[in-house]
Amino acid sequence: MTKLLILGSEGYLGTVLVPFLSKNNYEIVGVDQCFFGKKNKNSKKIKIIKKNYINLKKDFLEKFDYVIDLVNISNDPASELNRKFTYKVNYLNKLNLYKKLSKSKNLKRYVYMSSCSVYGNNKNLITEKSLPKPISLYSKLCLKYEKYLKLKKKIPFSILRLGTLYGWSKRMRYDVAINKIIRDMIFLKKVEVLGGNQLRFFCYNKFACKIIDSIIKDSTNRYENKILNIGVFNTNIIKLIDKILKIIKIKNIIVVHEKHTIDKRSYEVSLRTVKKMYLNLNFKNLVKDSIHETYLKIKNDKKPFDRKKITLNIYRDYLNLKK
Repeated sequence: MTKLLILGSEGYLGTVLVPFLSKNNYEIVGVDQCFFGKKNKNSKKIKIIKKNYINLKKDFLEKFDYVIDLVNISNDPASELNRKFTYKVNYLNKLNLYKKLSKSKNLKRYVYMSSCSVYGNNKNLITEKSLPKPISLYSKLCLKYEKYLKLKKKIPFSILRLGTLYGWSKRMRYDVAINKIIRDMIFLKKVEVLGGNQLRFFCYNKFACKIIDSIIKDSTNRYENKILNIGVFNTNIIKLIDKILKIIKIKNIIVVHEKHTIDKRSYEVSLRTVKKMYLNLNFKNLVKDSIHETYLKIKNDKKPFDRKKITLNIYRDYLNLKK
């Protein structure tokens, strides 16, 4: 049985990824400090360990065929709360992990979750060959670690540059655009737009899981030591609101438009990579179905304004406790 180690198993993507992969013939171990609580349950195929992954021993890491690294302070404002802490979590700790993994004789692939935020502000259509222009500390550290992986080449890796994630999760986030917009449409009947013309590349969280599963199952090694841009559609924020309204069909929504925004990121990413991976997948239907499913889940959220569903609040609380 293929053995998987998922670092950050209890976060926004991890709590979707673990049950998604558990449908296959995998033995899954998740490691997480559980900042957001423990959402995945132990079973015959799943074991969740509450621990900081930097304390994992070489002998323990040796057991796994694939290591999937979801650990990052993956939010631009949160990464700025304590820059030294972010540098440690998003870069220094990963160097420590890499050195341990480089000793493993069983490791088939290390899968690192990076971000399309590394492209910053770019007017040209983005491909994996495009020059990154990171703006935030978060995206700069993603790129810095990517360069380290490519330079060292001691372990086989796949780097996934994810678009802005959306979709329901047991560890729900309302600080990502689509989730927040849908929540506000349902419960406030009002949506606030900052800027609006900036382009974004969006990635359904279950699609990201599908990509990871495909990398694990790939016997040709075509994704080994490669960077992949992962997402399902591009749009600007103003058009995004119209797209969502057409799908979920909520009426009488007030849109408050503030032209000024401090977010300077804007990029459009080619779908060529993902369409090549899934030749028979209808991406238009995927977008429509995924947004509708997200709407139905959020509609039944009993605590849509829980402050812990905003990543910035979680890290702010944690850093205050450490003082």
